Amino acid sequence: NMFNMVVRIILSLLLVTASLFCLFGLMATLEPMPPGIQWTWRGIFGLILIGNIAGLIHLIRGLFSR
Repeated sequence: NMFNMVVRIILSLLLVTASLFCLFGLMATLEPMPPGIQWTWRGIFGLILIGNIAGLIHLIRGLFSR
């Protein structure tokens, strides 16, 4: 279905955007800050990034399995 494919592509673009934001956030945690706060933000950005990558893999595999 063409509509389904367009929705998957739009969702993939949103996940790529969120992944890039998380990468930027992870790079920002390299700046000097208290270690407890630094590792908390790294954990948050890292977990969200892993979720985004997993969602992207799921959407892209669905596009190519047709």
